[in-house]
Amino acid sequence: MKEKKDQFIIAYITDFEKTETVLSYSLWLASLLQKGLILTHICDPRYSSLSPDEAEKKLKDLQQELSSAGTPTSPWASNSLVPAGINISYAALKGDSRQIITALPTLLSAVAIVAQVVPHARRRNAMSRRALLRNFAECKTAFLVAQKPLTDAKALTDIAMAIDFKKESKDKIIWSSYFPRFGNLNMHVLYYDYKDQFLHSKWYANMTQLHKLYSGLNISFKPHIIKSKSTFLDINALRYAAENHYGMLISVTTKEKDGLEFFIGVQEKRTIVNREGLPILFLNPREDLYVLCD
Repeated sequence: MKEKKDQFIIAYITDFEKTETVLSYSLWLASLLQKGLILTHICDPRYSSLSPDEAEKKLKDLQQELSSAGTPTSPWASNSLVPAGINISYAALKGDSRQIITALPTLLSAVAIVAQVVPHARRRNAMSRRALLRNFAECKTAFLVAQKPLTDAKALTDIAMAIDFKKESKDKIIWSSYFPRFGNLNMHVLYYDYKDQFLHSKWYANMTQLHKLYSGLNISFKPHIIKSKSTFLDINALRYAAENHYGMLISVTTKEKDGLEFFIGVQEKRTIVNREGLPILFLNPREDLYVLCD
């Protein structure tokens, strides 16, 4: 029985024929943050035809496969992404995907969830952009969405996030600190050179908070001014990150839509699937967002 303070990374498995992407990033994140891993399938008739018993058997087989990673016959044999001694368990849940994902911090002490997006999946596929954004809309944890498997952890040596003048930028700051703090990874902070004094002052307040947290933890980040080539900051940040071979972008979803976003859509619809194949760690801006227990 786990203690209250225990927290877990959730590997959100929707298709047992396509598990490598979710598992590779889940194992990496669990190892980096020193958390246990729970393999999870949601038996939601909208997306899955499996019964809880059938899903549990598949999850158990997958757990055993990962646990035997050191044996020559395992598909994960000699794979550096499978850390020794990691606590791997599983849970088959039944119900509405969105409601269960929202409840995962309480149900399974989830601190982060890893999911896969398939660029051209149909709407009723749980790995479609539409389904993921719908089902994670009220998620209380960070959720990492990837398009393809992680084959080398060194690809994630450099992580990026963009800081602007909005108060939601502050929601990224705590999570961004985990990567240099626990994994000694390079954190890159991207921003515009604001000419408007009002916007600059708000951006400066966010940067001041970032400096304060990083200094207190004795970690550092690398600042970069980027050019505005698109309506959305994160699209520009995504391009910059890809051009400089960064491994991941930290992003905040849209809290309140303004007039422009009603017409052209929110930025996460454009970044969750991207031609660069860059994984995105999303945070929903909310007061009860879960953070790590130190």
